[in-house]
Amino acid sequence: MPTPRRWRNGFAGRWWCDEVTLEKPMELLLIRHGRKAGDAYRCPARPVRGFLSEDAGLPQARALAEALREARVDVAFSSPFGRALQTAEMALAGRGVRIEAREYLQEWEPSPALRTGNAEQVAELMARDRERYAERTWKTEMGEGCFEFYGRVIPPFLDDLAALGIHARMGGFVLDPAARDLGVAVFAHGGSLAVLLAHLLGLPPFPLARFEFLETGVARLRFTGRRDIVHPVLVLPAPHATPASGWV
Repeated sequence: MPTPRRWRNGFAGRWWCDEVTLEKPMELLLIRHGRKAGDAYRCPARPVRGFLSEDAGLPQARALAEALREARVDVAFSSPFGRALQTAEMALAGRGVRIEAREYLQEWEPSPALRTGNAEQVAELMARDRERYAERTWKTEMGEGCFEFYGRVIPPFLDDLAALGIHARMGGFVLDPAARDLGVAVFAHGGSLAVLLAHLLGLPPFPLARFEFLETGVARLRFTGRRDIVHPVLVLPAPHATPASGWV
């Protein structure tokens, strides 16, 4: 069936054609975990307990579950770190969605000196890093370099999408028929989610994160386009939105 079109009168008397899709477009949700507790680098068995703080993390995850109540989620991926997995389990509880843990979604990997060093060493490393311009921080003694981070996250993520029928092609995506109305959720960390979002929106790698995900923050990407090629479009929420009104 051909894509229906709607014609409208545009600027300076020009006529523009908008393609109108009658089906719900495929959507991707990028979701940061709630406030953490316990060992930040532990990958626990499931069901997960004790990796979100009682005072903030657990209420955040419960509020997230309510906010996502009307969102379509057919497939979910998560970082294996406890705070991400527990957030995913709570957000999707009772929905029958299988949550697949993926090592590539782990957070930016700090150097051993930063991860296990004493407070004085850590303070010295961080003070030295703050003195650099961003263009001088592609790779430093702080840990995983920018290109290493992108190289760890992006290729396996695109492989996971391809397995669902979402194929990266020349800056956009081609969807198999079964994938055209999928809802996919990714639960991870501020750094790894910023890398994914920058790539999906076509931004070049940069040593500083282009986006800041607050705790249990959600980026909603709707896959829309022309003819056979679709592109992710970031949907920005209205501040007054509520779950009952569509949550964004």
